[in-house]
Amino acid sequence: MIFQFGERRFLCADKSRIVGYGTTAEIAEEIVREFTTAFGVTPTKTGGQFQLIRKERNDFKCENVTLGLDTVLSDDEFSLRYPNGAGKWHGEFVEKLHGRKSGLSILEGTPGTGKTSYVRHLMGSLQETHRFYFIPPSNMKMLSQPEFIGFWASERQKNSEQRLVVILEDADAAVMTRASDNQEEVSALLNLSDGMLGDFLSLQIVCTINCTAAEIDQALLRPGRLITHKVFGRLEPSEAERLAASLGTKLPEAGDYSLAEIFAGRPEIVARPRVGFA
Repeated sequence: MIFQFGERRFLCADKSRIVGYGTTAEIAEEIVREFTTAFGVTPTKTGGQFQLIRKERNDFKCENVTLGLDTVLSDDEFSLRYPNGAGKWHGEFVEKLHGRKSGLSILEGTPGTGKTSYVRHLMGSLQETHRFYFIPPSNMKMLSQPEFIGFWASERQKNSEQRLVVILEDADAAVMTRASDNQEEVSALLNLSDGMLGDFLSLQIVCTINCTAAEIDQALLRPGRLITHKVFGRLEPSEAERLAASLGTKLPEAGDYSLAEIFAGRPEIVARPRVGFA
């Protein structure tokens, strides 16, 4: 919507922002301030947010998903869940995401080790400067579809002041060594993260995976393309006990623990077959 407040005095409003126009910067700022004072609503504090991408026929749409304030961890909460220097790594990672226009980040770890929780925290930490998009694992083939390029070009034009970050959860198929069943996904990831297409679209891509580094296509790990590769491990008993104590729970004895097991209050018991010789 466009409002006129006099000769050469306008205000333009869309879903996410308002912009004032006047003969001087001071007049434009005054228009925005007066409009906000009269009609603005104090926003409710939330965590981060992301755009859920879905395909409708030959078109791609975004649905905004807002996260709760509890997804942004305090320093104490972060150090309890991710000990052993993870806070220092997180600070360095955030600096790289501010400084790099494009690139690939790989968060590796077995299920339950806190990869998704960390991504939610990252969304909250960077919500002022980065715009996040989420592609469900079942729709990973979107990456290689020609129509997808036009979608990203449009998003880049509409959000020119923000970094665009694509979240690929459980993206093992898109990062494992190329074979007949994942050739297109890996090639698309290579082009979007550091190819000529990546230079144009300026996308940062964050993948969470359950496979190990040995199974990742080596081209994705090339210096210059890779922003970070972080392994999320299971917690040692002493680390798990500190976290459980902060939650007011007590854990049964085990050799190590995942975050999911700690929050559930019990370790996962896995029956392993014994191999020996008689």
